[in-house]
Amino acid sequence: MNLTKLRNEQVQLIEYLKEGGYSDDYISVIKCEIKSLLQHGENYDSYLDYFENYIKKEYPSINAWKRKYYTLVTIMNFDVYNEYPTRNHYKHKLIDNSNYSNLNNNFKNIIDNYEKVANKKSYKENTIKSKKIAAASFLNYMQSKGYTDILDIKENDIFDYILDDKGEFKYSESYLKSTKQVLKANTLYIEGIEKIIELFPIIHTPRKNIDYLTEEEINKIKNVINDDEVNVSLRDKTIIILLLYTGLRQSDIVNLKLSDIDWENEKICITQVKTQEPLELPLQPIVGNALFNYITKERPKVDIENVFIRENANLPIKPCALNTITNKIFKLANIREGKRKGTHIFRYKIATMLLKNKVPQIIISQILGHKSPETLKHYLSVDFPHLKECTLDIEIFESNKEER
Repeated sequence: MNLTKLRNEQVQLIEYLKEGGYSDDYISVIKCEIKSLLQHGENYDSYLDYFENYIKKEYPSINAWKRKYYTLVTIMNFDVYNEYPTRNHYKHKLIDNSNYSNLNNNFKNIIDNYEKVANKKSYKENTIKSKKIAAASFLNYMQSKGYTDILDIKENDIFDYILDDKGEFKYSESYLKSTKQVLKANTLYIEGIEKIIELFPIIHTPRKNIDYLTEEEINKIKNVINDDEVNVSLRDKTIIILLLYTGLRQSDIVNLKLSDIDWENEKICITQVKTQEPLELPLQPIVGNALFNYITKERPKVDIENVFIRENANLPIKPCALNTITNKIFKLANIREGKRKGTHIFRYKIATMLLKNKVPQIIISQILGHKSPETLKHYLSVDFPHLKECTLDIEIFESNKEER
């Protein structure tokens, strides 16, 4: 795609955002995306092609997926259509002309059938959208090979789609899994589609050990937020305390409402953004005191239900702001340099602490707000002390000394 206009006029977009009161965090995200586009974008046919390639390679979390999508929509509207952003309204959307619109009716029906099944199961809109993109890419490729019926596809065609010239996988395990999930939803509608699903190879992506906060790092963080001479706002300190002591997700902290805090009964009661399930947590004194101090001493007197407000505008904070806050605290504490950052490592720490104290796993899942206790298995990989207890002494096995 031709990015000459974006290269020459990007300053105008940035100035517009500054004058419009957009947050520094948001403007920073836009700048980073423009830089990436100018470095790599000309290798793609369109903004959609660029975005779909990102999903194929990274297959990120829903929050990352949405952030990338809407950032690109903002830039595309300015670059291609000369339209400036108007908050959350986008005149031109990125996937209006997606692979789906180019499919024949047979292939469109496959995606439509998946959407029916997914809606019945109450899948989140963005989950459905990401899986549709993956499947549409696959079906569009098969259509370009001359296929009009899913049952005619051969194994070699599938390998041509998923492997590059060096015989390496072009797509992540999650991306191909999404395509298969769309096809599996069609077992109710297309007899024999199971045979096509079985042609997909299984890709095992090795899990890395989860990098989590150590006790030393936790103590350094506490030292920062307890030091009155450190330049950290009450808002930021309160957010860090919520992360440290509640295990709430980033999205739930951003969406925390004043009415969610039950001061009389000392509870926090929310409906989780990710699972839409209710969650009730005890309002620990350190958490309650931090919330009370921020709300009464620093929070702007605005008619907004959200607890946490932006510092430079009377609007609720956005999820990306929490990453900026945690990174600031990590820097002040002189920790996490070159290591994983973000907010999720606080949840890992709480999980390992509870496991260490032999809290039943079902209780830990309830505290972390998991929809299913099975989700906790992912956290077990960071509980090194208890994993060591599971090791076996090789001396218990008989062996021939000559074979040693």
